[in-house]
Amino acid sequence: MINKERLLRDNRLCKAIIGLSVEELKNLAAEFSACYLIYRKKNRKDHERQMGAGQKGFIPTPLDKLLFILLYLKCYPTYDLQGLLFGLDRTRVCRWVKILLPVLEMTLGREWALLNNLRY
Repeated sequence: MINKERLLRDNRLCKAIIGLSVEELKNLAAEFSACYLIYRKKNRKDHERQMGAGQKGFIPTPLDKLLFILLYLKCYPTYDLQGLLFGLDRTRVCRWVKILLPVLEMTLGREWALLNNLRY
């Protein structure tokens, strides 16, 4: 698993792994957390339980979720490797990518699709 504490202490390592400084990551994490809650409320179907009830997620904190999706976008690892780094199986990695990518796009206000950036 990724050593989050070490990553948040070493600015050079943080830039190398996810492409942001520690300060930029912390600022983005606050906005990402708010957008994640909005996304969950918006995409929530009729549930009997209130938000926050039930089993806790496999990626526990909003900062962990942000690190997960930023690492995925920076390196494009296979689902197996991403699962190894975060302690998940590949099917859960696929689900989390599909959930967190729109949240990051909402946070940044733009799409991060690789094909949109390629011009031949």
